[in-house]
Amino acid sequence: MLCGQCAAITVDQAGAPGHKNLISLGHVRSLPLAQRGVTHEAFTCGECGANWDYLHDRRNPASGWALCDRTLPAPQRSIDPPAVEAA
Repeated sequence: MLCGQCAAITVDQAGAPGHKNLISLGHVRSLPLAQRGVTHEAFTCGECGANWDYLHDRRNPASGWALCDRTLPAPQRSIDPPAVEAA
């Protein structure tokens, strides 16, 4: 459940403000974004725990805040053991 301040954040609009309870988790490294001159910063809300991403992209007016879900575990990859040939 989002707090009132998170619910008021305008998403997908460059330059839209966040709020004072957002805690920066730092910049996310991404080579494709860096090659385009875009920076990606991750945030979490200290009040409700919502996770946010902010894309700094001067060429895209639809960049800005995006609510994201980091509560789901990363998909697990299965690694098959190497095939052993019978001799």
